[in-house]
Amino acid sequence: MLNNSINSLHKRLLSVLLFVAFVFFALLTRLFYVQIISSEWLQKKAVEQWLRDLPLKAKRGTIYDTNGASLAESVTTYDVYVRPSMVKSPTKVAEVLSKNLNLDYDDVFNKATNKLVSESLIKMQVEPTTANVIIKENVEGILLSENNKRYYPYGDLLTQVLGFTTIDNMGQAGIEAYYNKYLKGIDGYATEFSDVNGVKVDNTLSDYIPSVPGCDITLTIDVNIQKSAENALKILCEEQKPKTATAVVMNPNTGEILAMASKPSFDLNSPPRDNVTELMQTVKNLSIVDVYEPGSTFKVLTTATALEEKVTTPDERFYDPGYRIVDGEKIKCWKLIGHGSQTMTEGLCNSCNSVFVDLALRLGTDKMYEYFNKYGLGNKLGVDFMGESSGILMNKESVKKVDLARMGFGQAVAVTPLQEINAICSVLNGGNLFKPYFVKNIKDVNGNVVYENNPTVINKTISEQTSAKIREMMEAVVVKSNAIEAFIPGYRVSGKTGTTQKYENGKISGKYIASFIGAYPANKPEYVVMIIADEPSAGSYYGSVVATPYAKLIFQDIIKYTNAQPQNLEEDLKRMEKNIEMPNLVGVSLTEACSTLVQLGLQYEIQGEGGIVVAQTPPPGTMLYKNGIVVLTT
Repeated sequence: MLNNSINSLHKRLLSVLLFVAFVFFALLTRLFYVQIISSEWLQKKAVEQWLRDLPLKAKRGTIYDTNGASLAESVTTYDVYVRPSMVKSPTKVAEVLSKNLNLDYDDVFNKATNKLVSESLIKMQVEPTTANVIIKENVEGILLSENNKRYYPYGDLLTQVLGFTTIDNMGQAGIEAYYNKYLKGIDGYATEFSDVNGVKVDNTLSDYIPSVPGCDITLTIDVNIQKSAENALKILCEEQKPKTATAVVMNPNTGEILAMASKPSFDLNSPPRDNVTELMQTVKNLSIVDVYEPGSTFKVLTTATALEEKVTTPDERFYDPGYRIVDGEKIKCWKLIGHGSQTMTEGLCNSCNSVFVDLALRLGTDKMYEYFNKYGLGNKLGVDFMGESSGILMNKESVKKVDLARMGFGQAVAVTPLQEINAICSVLNGGNLFKPYFVKNIKDVNGNVVYENNPTVINKTISEQTSAKIREMMEAVVVKSNAIEAFIPGYRVSGKTGTTQKYENGKISGKYIASFIGAYPANKPEYVVMIIADEPSAGSYYGSVVATPYAKLIFQDIIKYTNAQPQNLEEDLKRMEKNIEMPNLVGVSLTEACSTLVQLGLQYEIQGEGGIVVAQTPPPGTMLYKNGIVVLTT
């Protein structure tokens, strides 16, 4: 009996010892797992609980114009946070922040009392004055971190070119988006130690990793010329009331874009983010993204091609009865009664469609398309900007004679404004098609150049000899013809007007695009200017009336800006003396009205296809200069 009791006791002791040994083994195993296997992970988690990071946002790089004027810069702001573990008075926190930041009291209070999160962002990009007010309140639990936001000194200037950023300083459109990787910089951070409750521990070391500022960008844009372009468009929109208006100024000898503007636009400091439709419409860079049928301004390229290929000469004569018939279709000239006999140069001055139908048919489809490619039409030019369109060309194999005929005077082909002005730059500069660009160079925070653009020739289009002829002919258009509104006494300006009838759903819509492309100085261009007015609605729709006078404003500003001195001023002033009185032609037959104007030495544009004049611009009694333009409505 005693032996049984002893054996039973031994078994119990053994069981206890085994259990204790198992427990110790389990504890040792767990300790080994924690200390050895999981030590690195646990240390990382502990550091995350001990440390609190405060982000240090990088300062975004500055964008300058070609002369060093700041176009987009970063200004200091503050991000406001709440750390619930440090908050002693949630009501005070909610009161101070809701009052100064125009926020909902309950929303701030809930964030200040939510202990499940270490920090809550209350508001980004708070102005320094407001931040100072909050700091002076000295409320525990409120933290501020330095940030910056984008500021555009010129507001509603270069809207579509510069673009804008998101609230967290990432490029969203324009140059800001295209060169975002250079501009954004590298964010830094500061760390501080806290106790188990998340309260900052005083006198403890913290890490500080400074942010690296973004690179600075210098554009080819000249803010003085840009202001002129913007002002010209503003006046154009007030007087001609178009749907949209566009202006481009280029250096034809480098490919540099000196100015580019579109209206309507908006102040870059307050983009209409709440109206997505308005934002998308007004931020689009029409000169690069949209395409249009260029109309008569395209005749400059047809002329250059025909002269280069020797299918005509400036003095060759053409007869225009007011139309040409191609593939059984009647292609009308804008002057329905025809221009009669005229030279090639006069055909360009008169913008006679019939002449350019003949030239296109002489050249043939293959040769026309060969030059389209040389001029950069139908292909992207590679400009440093997002959303560039390639334009629209018909499949060459599908082109009929009537299509080719229309291409000769700028129909049946769609181009971007940038493509057309760049192509015309090439036929004015001696035949070099340059790659257009916005950015001259990019420099890092230490002033080192990290990226640079230089003039790059894409194609050779025509010879210098042909280019010289084109320069002379385009100057003649201004001196003698319907681009007379671009004439500036004492200065040599060349140009070509355009008036394009728009199509909608494959049919003529009754809406127009008025345009002008010109150069200064005419004999050796340094500036090429383009103006486009889409759907002018103030009465007239001709490029000579709706676009040319506003290009002249830009030329005049450039002349003043460059301090150019006049030549042959007295002779030119006599040419512009207003000594012809406008007669009353309302109720007169179109034939008689045109004859009267020709005898007076005036030019005319015809709106409508009737035989009787029902309205005229300017009104009777207006004093005009020789070759002044009259618009007759029939």
